[in-house]
This record gives sequence, C-alpha cells and structure tokens, in this order.
Amino acid sequence: MIRKAEARDAEAFCNVIRTSIIELCGLDHKGNKDILDEWLENKTVENCKKWILDECSNSFVAEKNGNIVGISHIGINGYLFLCYVLPCVKGLGIGGKLLSAAENSVTELGLMSISLQSTITAKGFYEHYGYIEDAELKNSLEYCKPIMK
Repeated sequence: MIRKAEARDAEAFCNVIRTSIIELCGLDHKGNKDILDEWLENKTVENCKKWILDECSNSFVAEKNGNIVGISHIGINGYLFLCYVLPCVKGLGIGGKLLSAAENSVTELGLMSISLQSTITAKGFYEHYGYIEDAELKNSLEYCKPIMK
C-alpha cells in the first residue's frame, strides 16, 4: 500500500533511505567509507521529519505487512529528491508505485517535466519508467521525464 508519509514515519523513512544506500548502492559508493559517510550525513530522522512536513514537497511511503519498505519524496517544482526501497522488496514493483505516486502528486501543477539526479545503481530503473538523460547537462546522471497532458 502506498500512502502519504506522516511525521510519525520519519524513523522508518530514514531507515529505508540509509539501508538502501548502504546495501543496494554499492556501484555508487564502492564500499568507500568516506563516500558513504558523506552520502548518509544528512539522512537523519530529524531531516526526514522535516522533509515529510515540508509544504513545498510530497512524501510517500510503501507499506508491506504493516512495515514501511519504501519511500519517495518530490518537490512541487517537479524535482524528485528520493525514491528508495529496502533490499527485501527490490524488484517487486514497489519502487515503480512510489515513483508513480510522486509523479502523480505534481502533474496537475502545470509542470512540463519531472527531473532527478540518478545514482548509477538506479539509472536503469528510471530509464525503464521513461526518464531520459538530460543532454543539456554535463552530468550524465541527470534525467528528466516530460509530463504528458
């Protein structure tokens, strides 16, 4: 089940992000403690609560058997900040549902596209859901998806 995140979800929200980065994003951090520490530095319960409560963004959680197993977070400007799942549910379609919930939450705002910066690990995931490399940007991990109206 996908639902809007609530302040009480902050700890589980944070756990999903941190666990996913540590266990699923090895292609990106390559086990380098310095890279991992820098990446995880702002992934705190306090920050997750702020992100969830931010009126200029929308946060979602995926629940399975009463546990939060995935999250997504998108700004009302159409920038997807976060989309992570726990390793135990990777490949079950939960990430796609979280992505869809985030996209749908901003499509009525008159935006022309949704954008994000992907990890190497998630590049194929986003391409599968219609995201394309932003050729105008130098960083090849910048993606956008036009909004069809």
